[in-house]
Amino acid sequence: MLGDWATRSGERLVRPGVGKQEREADVCLILEGSYPFVVGGVSGWTHSLIRELPELSFSILAIQPRHAVPEICYPRPENVVDARLVQIPGQGVFAPKAQAPAPEHLAELLETLVLDADADALRALIGLSLEQKAVSRDHEVSWRLVRDMYHRLAPETSFSQFFWIWHTLSASLFEVLTCSIPHARLYHTISTGYAGIFACRAMLETGRPMALTEHGLYAHERFVDLMSNDQLHDSFNLDPLLMSTRHEGRDVWLRAFESFARVCYNMTNRVITLSEMGRTAQIELGAPPERSVVIPNGINVDRFAAIKPRRKSDPPRIGFIGRVVAIKDVETFIRAIDILRSEFPNVEAWLVGPTEEEPDYHRKCEALVAEMGLEQTVIFKGLQDVTEVLGEIDLMVLTSISEAQPLTLLEAGAAGIPCVATDVGSCREIIMGGSNEKPRHGPGGMITNLISPTDTAEAITALLRNRKLLRARGRALKKRVLSHYRQEQMVEAYRSLYQSMLSLHEWEDVREEVKA
Repeated sequence: MLGDWATRSGERLVRPGVGKQEREADVCLILEGSYPFVVGGVSGWTHSLIRELPELSFSILAIQPRHAVPEICYPRPENVVDARLVQIPGQGVFAPKAQAPAPEHLAELLETLVLDADADALRALIGLSLEQKAVSRDHEVSWRLVRDMYHRLAPETSFSQFFWIWHTLSASLFEVLTCSIPHARLYHTISTGYAGIFACRAMLETGRPMALTEHGLYAHERFVDLMSNDQLHDSFNLDPLLMSTRHEGRDVWLRAFESFARVCYNMTNRVITLSEMGRTAQIELGAPPERSVVIPNGINVDRFAAIKPRRKSDPPRIGFIGRVVAIKDVETFIRAIDILRSEFPNVEAWLVGPTEEEPDYHRKCEALVAEMGLEQTVIFKGLQDVTEVLGEIDLMVLTSISEAQPLTLLEAGAAGIPCVATDVGSCREIIMGGSNEKPRHGPGGMITNLISPTDTAEAITALLRNRKLLRARGRALKKRVLSHYRQEQMVEAYRSLYQSMLSLHEWEDVREEVKA
């Protein structure tokens, strides 16, 4: 716990179980790979939500990779009463003590959870964890377990690759199944994955309600990560004549994350997403429609609506606001700017956002800029005040491979700046309007295909060629954001949600579900 989080810079959260929680929180927020260690996106949303609900107390359980926990990026809000860190993966594979079920039974439980999304298997694993109170370091039993899981899950892949996969997966899983649980009246996870499994465990052990908000589908985002991971490889070249179903290393990860999502969807009391497209995707993956609700992101529109549009049009200036990470596909943006130079030789492109999260990818983007001779065209601006940047650009561009409901599009829209974005998450709904939008405001920019520098360059060109069209789409986007994406609308929706779930009646419902 970090009692003086707000006053001492460079301080870190502590491991769960260290220190004593001062008092029970109203809401425990469970986050993986975000707040309070990453700037913007989910982290910015979380910080804003906490600050806008001062009547509620919060605890934070942050799940982060063991090898690289960055410095805290946000001051501690007054109403955060507890803050804890869980680092994954753990140091060893879970193995039962002598009085626990045999390793074969444990392997069956793990296989059922990973492959079949069986909530009963999770309950049984939690029961083992509760009985043991600690993870055994019996290396002989651990070795038997990993060998057993190899034959059950992916016998076609190389054993060395599976060993690395299983060590990371199982150690991370049992880290969240054995760490201490903060005291709270409600557990709210901001993703599925390991955070979702922890929330399910907290609900089962405490009998308190559970909510899930997905900004982007965790299972889909991990799929994107795994497909771009050079360390994971297929055991054999693809053979069109190979008829049998194969299970490679990637399949183990993907099946596990999909199973974790299904378990989380079916155990939580409320499944929240940011858009109708997101809700549809959740339901397709197994979320019960009757528990699903859409609560769009919201921003402080007054802060951005006051920004004066850029008057000077020469040189044309394009903004990319976001983290320089692979999932944002900054390379496509850079290549699009290179194509754009043929018609706008003096174009400027600003890359605005932190570069520390994936330093190797940042260096790759810098090398691409140098290779194309774009050093005077593409400028890495680093972290900036977004309100100042928006007043200096003509157009905002987003080339992400995966998104939920990007705040950068909403912020640009509130400032009257049109946007070009890939067709991911709710980008189409933001820019073009949802099917139920009344009144219709019209397009606020253009939508492009993924990983297509040509599409992106053509969309930018179409808007920059016609300044009248550019301004009209900026006005349309501003009307849409001011009508549907206000921060106060989002905060009020969560206030109402929390109030209903914190009621005694809701608690009794949860206890009955746990007993069943």
